[in-house]
Amino acid sequence: MSVITTSNKLKEVLSKGTEPHLMTGEQYKESLRDGRRVIDSQGNEVSDVPNHPAIKRGVENLAKIYDMQFDPATRDITTFISPEDGKRYSTNWLVPKTKEDYKLRREMLKLSTYSTLGVFGRPNDYGSMMAMGFLSIIDKIEKENPEYAQNVRRFVEFSQKHNIISADLIPDVQTDKNLPPSQKKGTLRVVEERPDGIVLSGAKPVGSVGVQAHFATISTATSANLEPEAALWCAVPLNSPGITLVLREPVTSPDSSFEDHPIDSRGEETDNMILFDNVFVPREYVFSLYNMKMLGLYRVSGSLFHWHILGRLMYRAEMLVGAVQTIVDVLGIDSFQGVRDAVAEVITYSSNLKAAIIAAEEESEMWNGVLVPSTRFLTAGRLYSIETYPRIMHILRDMSGQGLISRFPSKVWDHPEIGAKLEEYLPGAGVTAREKNKFFNFIWDLTCSSHASRVGLFENLNATNAPIIRSELYRSYDRTEPANFIRDYLELPRANGEVKPLYKHDLK
Repeated sequence: MSVITTSNKLKEVLSKGTEPHLMTGEQYKESLRDGRRVIDSQGNEVSDVPNHPAIKRGVENLAKIYDMQFDPATRDITTFISPEDGKRYSTNWLVPKTKEDYKLRREMLKLSTYSTLGVFGRPNDYGSMMAMGFLSIIDKIEKENPEYAQNVRRFVEFSQKHNIISADLIPDVQTDKNLPPSQKKGTLRVVEERPDGIVLSGAKPVGSVGVQAHFATISTATSANLEPEAALWCAVPLNSPGITLVLREPVTSPDSSFEDHPIDSRGEETDNMILFDNVFVPREYVFSLYNMKMLGLYRVSGSLFHWHILGRLMYRAEMLVGAVQTIVDVLGIDSFQGVRDAVAEVITYSSNLKAAIIAAEEESEMWNGVLVPSTRFLTAGRLYSIETYPRIMHILRDMSGQGLISRFPSKVWDHPEIGAKLEEYLPGAGVTAREKNKFFNFIWDLTCSSHASRVGLFENLNATNAPIIRSELYRSYDRTEPANFIRDYLELPRANGEVKPLYKHDLK
């Protein structure tokens, strides 16, 4: 059986459209019919990825974002015109070189977040950020191997031209921590090196959006005590022979209606474990190999995707402000001071995340032609977002009261006797009882459903959890200047032995 290469499939799909470097939603769905091997949660082989019940609605959600590239109302947000060739490309693959580029990418991020209600941690515009993070440290890759540096540049160029979605795979599979590295069979590693590429075996967990993406960018940067064979950065087409994507159990129903489940009915980001069974990766997709020092650059190369993570949470927080205010309005509880205090707490959460994003952009620095946002504000903002998120969810649940319990499916409302009674007994302020019911169905999906629990787990662990981020913040945040000010003012010796500089007033 002939193998469909990702490159050829994308070229075939793009050739059928009106724009050479942009895909419609239908083209995107067709691009996923590339021969990839997927096993669903029932152990069945998936023959048609975009139409499988567990995957279809999530694919449709991402397809709508692709269609925004052709909508006159959103085209100038979702695409940009390259000054080099005058052609349109997806904003998803706009390499940020100026603060204006970040403003455009932030508009794109707002569109993708609102379109997915923020429950897709890996929307269309996310996957590029890992590859662009490699670009930001291209000088270090160049020192390792100039060929690898050129591979990074070509991959970003290829991805931009082909409008791809990329998943990123970083963590190692969960296993017995007492085992030595050589005995951890699931750790992804190079089992063979050839003149034309490498062969990988092992696994990568929680490949969020992997089944709905074209490529995966892979790093082993957060894994401890690795062997050199497991130290790698690369990109892998997700239809490569030997790759199997194993889906977890769905947390949304493929049959749910919009009225009964306003969020969950739009599908989910289908996490999957990706198994590698002697997968050949062409040399052109290798970005670093056997270099243990490169793995220590995760915090540096990850600045761009950390910006996206925090930015998505910022826009999701805006929606949470809207949700909590609507609870107040629908229940008519604005006069209670405790309610006002709770709303103010959600507003504070939203405002602090936005402040961290704006500060990170304002203090960005140019690295190798890529404008990189300040890691100190991103790290502090991400820590605050993780630690505060459960509290915000609790506020929404608490303020909803029995609204989250006294919810009934649309078929109950359609019952001529029961529906009429519910309308009579359960009206809201300015909305009918059924409209109020629909709203609290939304709050249920947002805060209480299985999908909401999955999202909460994702946000807690995404790009490392709070204790690790807290440790990183302590390690990386430069406190030297303010600490020196305090010591100088009190005429104490400086902690690092540095001599206090002489100022004009000292010379008098």
